[in-house]
Amino acid sequence: MGQLSWAIKWEPYQFKGNEHYEYTIILMIEDKGEAGYILDIREIGGKTPEGENTFQVTYTTTGILTSDELGEETAFGLWGVYGISLNMLMINPGYAFFFSQMDLNVGEKMNFFGAGIIKVIGKEADDENNMLAEWVIDPDLALPLKSKIFEDGKLQGQIELTKYMEY
Repeated sequence: MGQLSWAIKWEPYQFKGNEHYEYTIILMIEDKGEAGYILDIREIGGKTPEGENTFQVTYTTTGILTSDELGEETAFGLWGVYGISLNMLMINPGYAFFFSQMDLNVGEKMNFFGAGIIKVIGKEADDENNMLAEWVIDPDLALPLKSKIFEDGKLQGQIELTKYMEY
């Protein structure tokens, strides 16, 4: 008898709908400190003319700013003030294609055409030498459980899921 196994894949940004994500963000850039991000996706029961379900999507960002930082950037979310875009902190959308093609078996590697290598290392580990980013994922969720961004071996920021629920 042979053993049959299916490879697990992760498809970032493939939301199911009726989901709620809450994140804590720690930014090391200019000692910005901690912020919060909430993404809430709820089906509203309507359909498009093409028959697709419709969803209400709510984004919330929270943080503490000084009076000097209050300006046009704060009107549309805190990320203009922080100087790093939220999608790049979470996971660069350009990487999504590569993740969806990769088997999530320990030891699996994928080369980003000279820009770097994605490697499945197993459980969360701390090896920050020469890393650009680190992600901890659950293949069933559309966003990472934790994401860290590095520059010159130093942590620039991280975002960590603190609450997830389905409606």
